[in-house]
Amino acid sequence: MRGDPLPDEDRFVRYLSATRIVDGSPDGSGFCLGREEAGLSVNWLEVLASGGTDPLSEVRRLSRLRLRRSGRFAELRVGTVLCAVRDELDSLRIMHDPLEAAEGFAADPSHSQITGLPPANTDEALLVGDMIAECVTTMHAAVVESH
Repeated sequence: MRGDPLPDEDRFVRYLSATRIVDGSPDGSGFCLGREEAGLSVNWLEVLASGGTDPLSEVRRLSRLRLRRSGRFAELRVGTVLCAVRDELDSLRIMHDPLEAAEGFAADPSHSQITGLPPANTDEALLVGDMIAECVTTMHAAVVESH
C-alpha cells in the first residue's frame, strides 16, 4: 500500500546510468538526490514476483526511464541498506510509491522511493551514497538483447 515501508527481507533495484558505474561496480553518486528530488526512485521486486513472471523483466517492461545497454540495475536488500546507514542517518526510509497508469505507460505497482536522504551535493550525501552502493548484491543488465 502507498506509503508503507518495504519489508526488510525484500529486494529492490535502482537503475544506474553508465556514468554511475565504475569498473562494473555502482558509484555512490547513483544513490544521491538530484537538486529537485525529494526521493530516489527504485523498484520493489517481490511485489512483481507473483504469477511466475521474472520480476526484473517486469521492471524493464514497466520502466518509464529510457534504459540503455550501458546502464545497469543495482539490486539491494531493504534491511541491509537500512542497517548499513542507520548510525549515519536514521531518517532513511524505503517506501512503496506505486505509479498509476499515465499516457503511454502502464501502472507500475513496484515503484518505490528512498526518502530521508541528505540534501544533494553535500559531503553527507556522498558518504551515504557510498554506504548504500556498498550494499549492492548484484548488477543486472538494464537491456536484455532478444535473439
